[in-house]
Amino acid sequence: MAAEIHIRKLRTSWQYDFKYPGKPRVRKGGYRTRQAALAAGRQHIATLEEGVCEITVAEAYERYLAATTMKDRARDTYDHHWRRIEPALGHYLIEDVDVSALDRFKEGLPSRWCARTVNHHLTLIRAILGFMWKRGKLKYLPYIPKEPVPTKHQDWYTQEERDLLLDGMFRLHPRWYLFFYLTCRQGLRRGEVYAISHRQVRHIPPCLIVDQQVQLGTKQRPAKLITRKTGEAFTLEITQDVLDAISWHISQGYAGNEFLFSKDGRFPTWLDSYMRPLKSVQTKLGLRPLGHHAIGRHSVASQAATGGGSIKAIQAQLGHRSEQSTHKYAHLGSKAQLRIVEALTPVSPPHMGIGR
Repeated sequence: MAAEIHIRKLRTSWQYDFKYPGKPRVRKGGYRTRQAALAAGRQHIATLEEGVCEITVAEAYERYLAATTMKDRARDTYDHHWRRIEPALGHYLIEDVDVSALDRFKEGLPSRWCARTVNHHLTLIRAILGFMWKRGKLKYLPYIPKEPVPTKHQDWYTQEERDLLLDGMFRLHPRWYLFFYLTCRQGLRRGEVYAISHRQVRHIPPCLIVDQQVQLGTKQRPAKLITRKTGEAFTLEITQDVLDAISWHISQGYAGNEFLFSKDGRFPTWLDSYMRPLKSVQTKLGLRPLGHHAIGRHSVASQAATGGGSIKAIQAQLGHRSEQSTHKYAHLGSKAQLRIVEALTPVSPPHMGIGR
């Protein structure tokens, strides 16, 4: 036999381990008995001796990255997750990744991690295996159990809180007033607001062309302009108050020659310059300390839904491809259901006046 099998006792199962010439080290556990692990190891070696082409998870990851067209920021995120996955699963053959291997991988993760963070890593594993399955390199896609994530209540600003924030921003940090006016009125993403240029603002008819955004930078790469998250441009109809706010911003000398929020065409690496004025106004006015995404997209969608706006209209406003994405943003206010009940009240119910 070309390789020597080592059988090891794990905490709750048995594992075989061997090194085949010209191949990465092979380990697999989860067997109930020593004999089962030994038989599986011998079968694995026999498969290798037959010359069957086998692919490790690490090789599959490289192929996956080479074939995808994801943006740099998404690639950075995947590389960050992969640094934790590779030591545990990189040496596995793709067909050997099963529930027991994934359970051992999760056991090795830091206990402080929340379920959502664990699921991000499992999502990458599934994407890699799904990529190989679609290309016929894997006979079946294994079941990848994810951790249950509790539903998170998303806070958002009412119209009164929004108006209070904008008033405080105008008085205390006028340079950032338009930034938050567009955020709270149009529901744009942070990167989309930073990227607004003069050419995107149309006066006849009044509209805003949203076709680009600013991507966060890293220590090695500065922030840069890219296409929108979905890769598709869309047009937002705007009202006269938005045009007036843009004109005021330009007249105050806050805009540059090309962009409304960059005088020299450069952007902050981390795109967090807005956070200090936002927290300052929220603290001074006693507003709830919500982030940009909550006061922008969540608030615009929720205010529209509470006011009776249709999901299709909200979807168009936020620039979502799928209606399912819009449902995650459109939270109803406490009085929305009350208005429905009031609208269904009979004109003259028979019981009215009885007992008075």
